[in-house]
Amino acid sequence: MTVSPLSAYRQLLRATRIAFQDDYHMLYAARAEARRRFDEHRRTGVDTPMHIQHAIETANILRHNIVQGVRDAEKEDAQWQLRIHDDIERGDNDSVKSPSGKNVKVEKCCSS
Repeated sequence: MTVSPLSAYRQLLRATRIAFQDDYHMLYAARAEARRRFDEHRRTGVDTPMHIQHAIETANILRHNIVQGVRDAEKEDAQWQLRIHDDIERGDNDSVKSPSGKNVKVEKCCSS
């Protein structure tokens, strides 16, 4: 199934809205960059499918892997609050330890 450039652009705009909600500076900057990149490659060429795929992958990363932290600027010792939304990819540390889905046996090197 081939995705149109307009569809990829819309996916990217939706992903920026989700990733940068309530951070208008980053939202506008991300959207301006997306617009600039699409305007650079406005004419259809040999590498158009590659650019469309890049836009879709970027939207996927923005939607599933970007978490923003916010803290009260008025308080110097304020804690950071993470804005984790429903689309954020959540995993456990055990999945990081097992490369490419294989079970890895971790042995302690020293006696505790």
